[in-house]
Amino acid sequence: MFILRNYQSDTASLQSFENQTEIDNQPQSDDDYRITQAGDLLELYVKTDNNAPLMALLKQVRELYLDDLDLVNSAAEVTGLLVWLMDDYGLDGRGESLEQTADRLSDIDIEDDTDKYTDLIFHLKDAVERLYDLEMDEW
Repeated sequence: MFILRNYQSDTASLQSFENQTEIDNQPQSDDDYRITQAGDLLELYVKTDNNAPLMALLKQVRELYLDDLDLVNSAAEVTGLLVWLMDDYGLDGRGESLEQTADRLSDIDIEDDTDKYTDLIFHLKDAVERLYDLEMDEW
């Protein structure tokens, strides 16, 4: 859980918290933005210009969520994080599932003898596993 302090300024900063109680006990001003779930991050991402200084902090939080997708509680949030990450690589899903996209990028890396998409492929496969877990939880 995070608070972006002075998030609308060029001097925004990020504070991290272990749990809801810690973040609830923090004073907050109108210039602060709480991120208690991936959906909060995605909402702010959509409103933020790619060239804004805040984008670097948003990407830092995104990486924390991507590194521990168990923190992400909905399929829409998992997919949103991955679509944003693919956009950073200049890619779109081309109507493919995340698994199909990972397979396509693996084929490209093998064909071109590069590791250009290795990190993205890892995150895509991890997301597919998390989506499966979320689907199983609904049963």
